[in-house]
Amino acid sequence: MTNSQRLFFVCYPDTNHTIGGVKQIYRQVELLHQAGWQAWVLQEQPGFRADWFPSTAPVLDLQAYLAQSPDPASDLIVLPETWLSNLPGYLVGIPKVIFNQNAYYTFGLEGRVNLDTLELYRHPDVRGVVTVSDDNRRLLVEGCGLPAERVFTVLNGIDGQLFYPPERKLRRIVFLSRKQVNHARSVQLMASQRPALQRYEFRELPRLSHPELAAELREALVFLSCGHPEGFGLPLAEAIACGCIPVGYHGLAGRDFCFPALHSVEFGDLFGFIQQLENALQAFEADPDGSTATLINTALALRERYSLERERERALEVWGALVS
Repeated sequence: MTNSQRLFFVCYPDTNHTIGGVKQIYRQVELLHQAGWQAWVLQEQPGFRADWFPSTAPVLDLQAYLAQSPDPASDLIVLPETWLSNLPGYLVGIPKVIFNQNAYYTFGLEGRVNLDTLELYRHPDVRGVVTVSDDNRRLLVEGCGLPAERVFTVLNGIDGQLFYPPERKLRRIVFLSRKQVNHARSVQLMASQRPALQRYEFRELPRLSHPELAAELREALVFLSCGHPEGFGLPLAEAIACGCIPVGYHGLAGRDFCFPALHSVEFGDLFGFIQQLENALQAFEADPDGSTATLINTALALRERYSLERERERALEVWGALVS
């Protein structure tokens, strides 16, 4: 990469909600900046930055960027997949990369299919596509027919200083108040009718900072996975890294890493969900020492596969290929 190349990762409308995709945008910029690249998170309002997670990523607001006279010769704009319909009229002529963090949103949100999707991915401004899982890359390349040589996969790293199996777990079952939360709430209600599950505390986790979430996952024995569809499934991965027993949905992209750890449930099968939860806990209680050893080994293997160092190496490789 030449010193004149500048990367701007669009991350607005501005939000400080705990959205994993926002954190990953900041993370990619942070990694590039640490390696000496000219890279910024592009927010809309002056002075805004997401602060529910620690990050040293530099942030620039849209007005300040436009005042610098965007230059097609030096600038690369990175757009989220949800911005696809805005692409033809956004900073026309500036090269762009689509950072697709959930390929299952490729065609639109809330059931609305944008019939121009595949044509837009071939827009002359688009230099390439970056995604976050092998599962998503298969959908984009083999399903959507995008050229394989223009679709790249970065790695979502797991911070081993935060997400690790502790010496002691509580008799606690946790789930996130996000996608399909009513499925987990329904399972919690059904569990009250099963004597084997009444000894366990259920806890719905609200919007938390990253360190707070890590602390909850380290303490919990079971994680109810309800995210669907997921571009990667970071909460599920982080739960496994903390030595939790994961029960629920793989979210599609979670298939990259969740087996055989996950006690898998077909999406929407609430009866299957409560059955799998009870079966998982019965198996753990029948052999707590052996089960704990398996959970720890699985956690260590996943933390190695998605280490921060591997995340850094992949980021430099992928963005280097796109600006070369």
